[in-house]
Amino acid sequence: MFHIKICGVRTRDAIDSASTSGADAIGLNFYPSSIRYIDPQADTTRSLSDHAAQLGLLRVGVFVNASFDEILRTVAIAGIDAVQLHGDESLDLAQTLLDVNRFGVIRAIKLPRGTLDSFQIESLVRPWFNAGCHPLLDVDAGSNHGGSGKTLDWDSIGRWVLEHPRDRFTLAGGLDPDNVAEAIRQSGTRSVDAASGVERPRGEKRHELIEAFVRACLGTGRLVGP
Repeated sequence: MFHIKICGVRTRDAIDSASTSGADAIGLNFYPSSIRYIDPQADTTRSLSDHAAQLGLLRVGVFVNASFDEILRTVAIAGIDAVQLHGDESLDLAQTLLDVNRFGVIRAIKLPRGTLDSFQIESLVRPWFNAGCHPLLDVDAGSNHGGSGKTLDWDSIGRWVLEHPRDRFTLAGGLDPDNVAEAIRQSGTRSVDAASGVERPRGEKRHELIEAFVRACLGTGRLVGP
């Protein structure tokens, strides 16, 4: 679906930084409790979305426990290419969204920190794979629904990948310019997502951090191919 996503962008400058650095997707956060929230009804939101589209970036809308109708309205108003479910949404909701057949569905799979065995990961991920969703592996942040800045156990994910080499997923959770290359190497992922790791202060994207993050990703030579 994408190789490098810069999530929670709120300005044209952040979108420009993502594009010029070599990222291929941005996330627009529609969760009102998030520091990265943008109002889907605002004209500025559609302007951001259109600007990203003009630059050839995939536009991902991030939702937390929104209803089917609310998601469809936001997709139409804001101009979204893919929906990311980052709350406690059901498999039925994801399947209904997929049946609409107008956009992809990314499902955040929240994993506990620490060592995991392949069966634990597989049991959480497989139902969403089977439904046609693209899994995004993130740290379980409880009621905060992500953005914790904490990392997963990449070795555990790497062992799972060795057993399921044809399955595509995105790695998230505390990725930043300093650790993302090692995260890619250990986990075997071909897709990554960053939010807090390219911000200073929290909630404010920085061009130099986005640039360094993407450079580190591309330097691994692993985020290539379909």
